[in-house]
Amino acid sequence: MKKLLLLSFLFIGNIVIAQDLYNSCSAAFLNDQMIVEEYSATAKAKISKEATGWISAGTVNLGNASKGENKFEITEKLAYGVAIKDASTGTIMLFSPTEYKKIEAEKVLAKCRKGDSIIIMTTDNKFALPHNEILVY
Repeated sequence: MKKLLLLSFLFIGNIVIAQDLYNSCSAAFLNDQMIVEEYSATAKAKISKEATGWISAGTVNLGNASKGENKFEITEKLAYGVAIKDASTGTIMLFSPTEYKKIEAEKVLAKCRKGDSIIIMTTDNKFALPHNEILVY
């Protein structure tokens, strides 16, 4: 009986722990256009210091990305945090403790210098956001 009870706890524990993490593809957007040129492991996200509009993050339908198509559709807007990484020291500073679904690019870029990076931080571990560091140029 004790063995059965122990096995039951182990089985239930594995179910709870075995959740899929980071399984939904997501990206950062400026005015609903993906900031990174292509959704790949080598792509770099960049934003101009003079950019205007709204920065958001959302899950994406990659469509036929494997066939070279660059048509990406936002399927769900995400809540996220924003931080700024200083280019000269590597220090990461929280921009605001507020969670956003969109924020004016001008407000974040006002705190940045060329070479700094804007860090987009998801608030839910089911979303993969591989291009979360956006270089300011």
